[in-house]
Amino acid sequence: MIVELKTFQVYSNVFGDENQQTSFIQSAQNIVSDYLGYSPEEKLLNYITGELEDVTQVPEMIKLTIMRIASLLQSEGDGNIGVNSKSFGDGGTRVFINYTNFDKFLIPISNWKVIRI
Repeated sequence: MIVELKTFQVYSNVFGDENQQTSFIQSAQNIVSDYLGYSPEEKLLNYITGELEDVTQVPEMIKLTIMRIASLLQSEGDGNIGVNSKSFGDGGTRVFINYTNFDKFLIPISNWKVIRI
């Protein structure tokens, strides 16, 4: 796996069922791999030359994208749809709903995407 379980737990601040969290990480990694057109764990697109090369180190932006998507998948558990809320000191709150459209998370890694012609 590209993202280690402990790293994801610290990022998400959730220390629950490790098997389930591993599943979220793997699912997010699969979403990223499908988007890129290859597994960044094995190869990485050199966006200057356009060639796929062996991985020496996965870019941090790809790791962060995997953690962001895994966190959203995790928040959807128990029938929720990625609901986040923010409370303010004056007693007000705001609720944000994230649906499973991962495009805004994938845009920052578009430089590594293989474009099929």
